[in-house]
Amino acid sequence: MVTDSKDPLTNFPPRALIVGNFCHDFLIRDARVVAESLGGAASFISTVFDGLSVPYLTVSKVGADFAYSTNQTPIVVADSKTTTFRAFFGSSIAGDGRGDRILKRIAACAPILPSDLPDFRFDFGMAVGVGGEILPDTLKRMIEICDAVFVDIQSLIRVFDEIDGTVEHVNLKESGFFHLLPRIGFLKASAEEAPFMDVEEVRKLCPVLVTNGKEGCTVYSNGGQLQIAPFTAAELDPTGAGDCFLGGFAAGFTAGLAVSDAALLGNLFGSLTVSQMGLPQFESRILQRIKDKVETRKLQHIDSCDPGERKSIHQMPEGHEQFKKSLVTVRSECQLNVPASPRTVEQVNGQHKLL
Repeated sequence: MVTDSKDPLTNFPPRALIVGNFCHDFLIRDARVVAESLGGAASFISTVFDGLSVPYLTVSKVGADFAYSTNQTPIVVADSKTTTFRAFFGSSIAGDGRGDRILKRIAACAPILPSDLPDFRFDFGMAVGVGGEILPDTLKRMIEICDAVFVDIQSLIRVFDEIDGTVEHVNLKESGFFHLLPRIGFLKASAEEAPFMDVEEVRKLCPVLVTNGKEGCTVYSNGGQLQIAPFTAAELDPTGAGDCFLGGFAAGFTAGLAVSDAALLGNLFGSLTVSQMGLPQFESRILQRIKDKVETRKLQHIDSCDPGERKSIHQMPEGHEQFKKSLVTVRSECQLNVPASPRTVEQVNGQHKLL
């Protein structure tokens, strides 16, 4: 049985469609649970969009055991469990931390079907499944109802060990999604996921964003590539950093930023995320500063180039370095408010719980 109880939206119609299941995340270090949190890429991207005032609709499925409240009520599948992941870490997370993490899916909710998506149009969509819940037909339907779709490759290539649920990957060509690449806006992958596709081949079909932790990210297109600088961060938990990167990038790009500037904004949100445990909390004052910087930069970019150049992927626009410096200033202010270690906090609206 499926209960559809989507909330009425105060800002309608929404600009963005986020498709991906909410999850229960357990972070385990040295055989001890150190944090429980609302998880799933949809939850991380929703947090970014909320902070940047991007109106959106989320289509997610959970089981009757779902333990959190969210801004938009998911579809409850009564005879299914909520998708649940356990992330196992070593005693420390040095460097980019990803090599020390083993991720296991221990429960999976029902997939999101084309019929679960709404019948109206969106400026852009986010295909961000984490547990195998997005089907090829679902992505195809997203392409039909969204002017552009940003896709996380984990939605396409993740598979799960039949015995213990360990996350593994198949090659993108074997995923069943490859034929849809020419119709999507951007494909995002981490440095660990990128080897499961031929970047040189895929970049001819759609632009590719590859994130690489403390090295920043690289934008690949058929016309060239750009290396985008990172932001310094004291890493506590890498979970969701790529999701918040993609949310920041999509929000910036669709607001009118050049690709390189939007990727810089994505790097900023990624760095803010790794500095916290579980689902991040962004201070409202800092978010307003970021929005002000983005608005100023957007106007500068519009004034400094011809209309046909505004969406150029492989050109670094004038003023990019100055935009970076302005965001570095904001990032430095954030570091004064970010905890250095896990802490115990009360659950707020069911969205964050640390032990």
